Amino acid sequence: MRIRFLIVGFVVAGALYAAPKEEFAESIRPALEEHCAACHDPQNPNNHVGFLRAQSAADVAGERKLWHNVASQLRNRTMPPAASKLSEEDRFRISTWIEQELRDTACSLGDYAGAVTLRRLNRREYRNTIRDLLGVDLAVEEVFPADGSGGEGFDTNAETLYLPPLLMERYMEAAQQILDRTIVSPPLQRLYGAREMLPGRQPEKDKPVRMQPGEEAAAQVPVYVDDDYEVKVTLERSAEHALSATLMLDGIEVSTLAFPRDPNKGVTTRSASVHLARGVHTVAVVAGEQPPVELHSLEIVQAAQEVSAEKRAVHYRLFGIDPGEPQLQPRKAARVLLERFVPKAFRRPVSDDEIERYMKLYDRGAERGDPYVESVKLALKGVLVSPDFLFRVERAPEQAGVQPLSDYELATRLSYFLWSTMPDEELLQLAAQGKLQDEDVLREQVRRLLDDPRSRVFATTFIGQWFGTKDVGGRVAPTVNAVQHFYTPEVARDMREEPVLLFQHILGENRSLLDLLDSDYGFLTERLAKFYEIEDEVEVRGDGFRKVEWTSDRRGGVLGLGAVLAMTSHFQQNSPVLRGAWVLEALLGTPVPSPPPDVPPLETEANKNAKMTIREKLSQHRENPSCAACHDLIDPIGFGLENFDWLGRWREQDNGKPIDAAGVLPSGERFDGPAELRQVLLGKKDEFIRHLTGKTLGYALGRGLDDGDHCTVQRIADALAEDGYRARTLIENVVLSTPFRYVERAE
Repeated sequence: MRIRFLIVGFVVAGALYAAPKEEFAESIRPALEEHCAACHDPQNPNNHVGFLRAQSAADVAGERKLWHNVASQLRNRTMPPAASKLSEEDRFRISTWIEQELRDTACSLGDYAGAVTLRRLNRREYRNTIRDLLGVDLAVEEVFPADGSGGEGFDTNAETLYLPPLLMERYMEAAQQILDRTIVSPPLQRLYGAREMLPGRQPEKDKPVRMQPGEEAAAQVPVYVDDDYEVKVTLERSAEHALSATLMLDGIEVSTLAFPRDPNKGVTTRSASVHLARGVHTVAVVAGEQPPVELHSLEIVQAAQEVSAEKRAVHYRLFGIDPGEPQLQPRKAARVLLERFVPKAFRRPVSDDEIERYMKLYDRGAERGDPYVESVKLALKGVLVSPDFLFRVERAPEQAGVQPLSDYELATRLSYFLWSTMPDEELLQLAAQGKLQDEDVLREQVRRLLDDPRSRVFATTFIGQWFGTKDVGGRVAPTVNAVQHFYTPEVARDMREEPVLLFQHILGENRSLLDLLDSDYGFLTERLAKFYEIEDEVEVRGDGFRKVEWTSDRRGGVLGLGAVLAMTSHFQQNSPVLRGAWVLEALLGTPVPSPPPDVPPLETEANKNAKMTIREKLSQHRENPSCAACHDLIDPIGFGLENFDWLGRWREQDNGKPIDAAGVLPSGERFDGPAELRQVLLGKKDEFIRHLTGKTLGYALGRGLDDGDHCTVQRIADALAEDGYRARTLIENVVLSTPFRYVERAE
């Protein structure tokens, strides 16, 4: 019986062992009653957590939220209290039975879509959307903080994509930076007469204004482009005295201008070069300590600059005219521009009232004398900081129950799922025609988006975050100086790309998803082949990746990828524990609980300096019953990968001793080395496919999966099994699923 219980903990009650309904009454409830009834006696009127009232498996399915909480408390060891005698084997067995029972009965709930979740664009989506909308590429990692991950472990999760005040400020700055890079502003050349700078004086026209020593004349200068400017000061020179004037910028002295005496008197100009940032600046002239000076004017001239052909093209695409061309009907042209731009930015049709809201911003700029393009820029800035742009807004259903998304909302979901960017023209046209909810049309669009090179972003993001390999070479397995003579940043980059290319190839060729577990091919660069020390086995030349056929059974699937093996190791030390736990959690969806608080560390003082292999140390560690409960599940899998060192290179010895890569699972399955381990995992393909399906659905929906989603996951997994586990069947069925195409409002 004990072996059977451990099997449940390992395979999550999958194909090898399905938890029978009668087990609840025979074994589950008695164990819970023994260890929990002291606090949760169903006969006690003061007990408000009544899970022990359940007498059958049907009662468990009828109190789903309560029993999800029971399973979670057991897995996390938060209940029962530490003084309880509940064994680790029983803890795993009971929690796994509950989870499996809730999965098996999920379809009894009827259709389930989940609630509408408002979420902002993450950094990747913002960057791609700006690129497709305006044609400029913003280095978002330099502007915005990193996005968190939640739900199924992805940065698409709405729970982590909130909008703190500091980020809103960054969006304001980013919008201005983007528009300044998009729109060519006319060069600034502004002349301020003395009467403007000293409004209390009324000299004759074209005559200077006399300024007493120390007196200041100032002008408010609007600057539209961060650039170098020449500031020119024009005075009437004196025949008897040398004159001087101090140039001030925003209250700070920047230059002293000298005007030598001139027997012929006359008007003279002196200048200074300053760098001005975008905004309104106070530029002032202060008369020097000498006889009065006579000020004619102050002029600000922007230094000549060459506008690139790329920027001119982006400007033309937005305005319909070349930079510098006059706009004869500016307000009418601005409205036409907004009517074309705002629906694209908001990814839906817009009303006249919405357009008028942004026209008011245009009017504000025009009324204060801004150039035409700067007034338009102010209106566009309002669009780019609007919630309708920054967030993926989906309307809440007007009626309770499951309701279809609008076609525009569905187009947005689909595009951000597979491209991480806004819908293209074809999707928007289909949405306008009301055709996207047609299953045949939707299926065809999925295929089109997957065939487009932009789907590479899905492969990169999904695999990098699911496997955790996106940080290899940086936060994970860093390329520190001590090992950079062989483990270089370029090698780390290739290691990060390797799993992405494997998954992209499976998607592109519509191959079986089981190739992720075992395949006779992979992708290598010459540099990576040399790093793995297999350049004699495969022929790869150059820095580009090439598909290669494996000539041995050492590698194949994700378990032979250097990035996976490096991220599940310590620095210069592989870890069977980390590798086994990764396989259980990342590939099979089996939660591995944290160790109990009283578990001693693996490397104690007794064996710290002993010449022991990791396997020998773990064997000693498992002598503690508290440790054995988890390590009996984890360690055997990690042992099967012992031939790979901490960076994924093959080895035959550890600490001078031959590698022992044999393992025995709690189910009794035996294997020796990675090739046989892969076959064992293929035997658990149902668990793998179900877990992969849940991950894909969670990524697509941008939320953690709920109890009601388990039915959808199982239906998609069944469809995959019927179609040979083909990759595009997974994507198509996720998109055609009820949670993807519909939203729900609770009663």
